[in-house]
Amino acid sequence: MEVVEIEILGRRYSLQSDRPASHIKQVAAFVDGRLRELAGGSASAVQRDHAILAALNIASELFLLRERTTRLRGAVGDSLDRLVVRLDRAVASTDPEQGTERAAEPG
Repeated sequence: MEVVEIEILGRRYSLQSDRPASHIKQVAAFVDGRLRELAGGSASAVQRDHAILAALNIASELFLLRERTTRLRGAVGDSLDRLVVRLDRAVASTDPEQGTERAAEPG
């Protein structure tokens, strides 16, 4: 586990994580930016309510991305299923001993 130094709203934190330091620093910069955005750019103006709003915004984005990922997985799975059916039909329409095509089965 690596110790990573980050800064959010001018305050330094030391975090231990299994994630790469670059990832932790990107996340910290993202959170810092969101907090500053909600507080009008001033670190000293950040209130607890700003932190809660930032957390809600970030969690909302996470949930939306999870939903999109689930839909995409379904679409990819459906496409793969159709492709497998087409490949199975293509293989079945070829006579393996002769190397010639047979009439495709209906359907």
